[in-house]
Amino acid sequence: MVKLKPLKLIVAAFQLAMLVSLSIEAIAADIRPFISGVGEYRELVIEGPIKSGDFDTFIKIIRENQGYISSVSLFSPGGNFYEAMKIGRAVRTFQLHSQAPMRDPSGRPSCNDGSSTRPNDPKNCTCASACFFIHIGGAHKGGTFLAVHRPYFEKGDFGNLTEAEAKKAFDALQDSAREYMLEMGVPNHIQEEVLGTPSDRALMLDEKTIKTYFWGGLPYLDEWKTNKCSRLSDQESKRAQSYSRKLSSSRATSNSTADLSKEERADLGALQKKQKEERDCRISIDKQSRIAAYEKYFKVKLSDYENHNFSKWSSAANYLGRNYYELMSEERFDEDRTTPSELSSLKRPATATAPSILLLDSPPEKSRVVMSVHLASTPNPSQEFIQKVIASLEASWGKRSGGNGSSEWQWISSKFTAKLALGVFAEGQLLSLSIRDKRQPF
Repeated sequence: MVKLKPLKLIVAAFQLAMLVSLSIEAIAADIRPFISGVGEYRELVIEGPIKSGDFDTFIKIIRENQGYISSVSLFSPGGNFYEAMKIGRAVRTFQLHSQAPMRDPSGRPSCNDGSSTRPNDPKNCTCASACFFIHIGGAHKGGTFLAVHRPYFEKGDFGNLTEAEAKKAFDALQDSAREYMLEMGVPNHIQEEVLGTPSDRALMLDEKTIKTYFWGGLPYLDEWKTNKCSRLSDQESKRAQSYSRKLSSSRATSNSTADLSKEERADLGALQKKQKEERDCRISIDKQSRIAAYEKYFKVKLSDYENHNFSKWSSAANYLGRNYYELMSEERFDEDRTTPSELSSLKRPATATAPSILLLDSPPEKSRVVMSVHLASTPNPSQEFIQKVIASLEASWGKRSGGNGSSEWQWISSKFTAKLALGVFAEGQLLSLSIRDKRQPF
């Protein structure tokens, strides 16, 4: 941490960002992306105390992931106040969802609620102090465990000021926090509760307060999306709610839709179609807002190929014939041995620069030796992305030997056969590559 220089210079300029803390001095937070499967869902995880420099790491990950990051999960006891504000403003700029831990029945923070991400260290299952200032930046917020208090100066520095200088610095710090909370839509009475709580204590926001002011989407965004995406009339909404209650009762008795007439089931189907249209509309708005924010912030057009390492596609053939455990000692893979009677596999989700990958051995030997490799792009790859994959493969393997050249491309070498295909899957349209040992024909 930076030490104070001549006091009058510091107070006059009030450049105390590196000296202001909301909790404890510690190493920088672990800021990492979480990417699911082929990369259709990505979030950013902030774990541990916030320190100067974490904002730069945050922005770097956002840039690397080319607008795919949609949310941020927070597991932090606090840290640098000004760094937290910078991150919180970025969260709002990029229209990200923010998720804090939930509160269990005993009032303790819970990170075992079935969500996709958890802290690596259970001690970080909290959102306190500076974490609150990041969380309120979310365009949509979830989580019911928030502990707050006013920001304060690092021990030893503030105490060296004169009383007059201390008052000036303290008032400026309070004003900075108040201005930020006002910017993020925090009600005045909660601002005063935060700023009125001493730094050596913590105010636990009650669930009613959180559900009223720090839950769900920003009010103006929610109202706008509801108005823009509404497909159900008031009467249709009431019928949908009535069917939902009936179905809940039916599921409790294992009767499924038995309590609905044929006409009601048909009506329910039509209503569910409209509800899906509403959800899709809101999702599309969120996605377009994030894309627009990304392009405005970085002043570049979004692309799915700018940072991609296309050599990963052709070099995947090198996995053939390798032992699972040898590979796992060299690279990060997750082994799936849940069904011993079938193929065993190693898998790794997509990264910001590489495709998802699946490695399989071959029954009945179950030798844990890679006999086939499968890669997949992120959903709905651009034509530029597809052409760059093909160019990379041809540079390594030569011109294709088969396929129609528009949705399928094939290569045959002395060691393997490979097929690149563009198809529709549950995640959307994907470009997939299968590489098989010659003993494993398509």
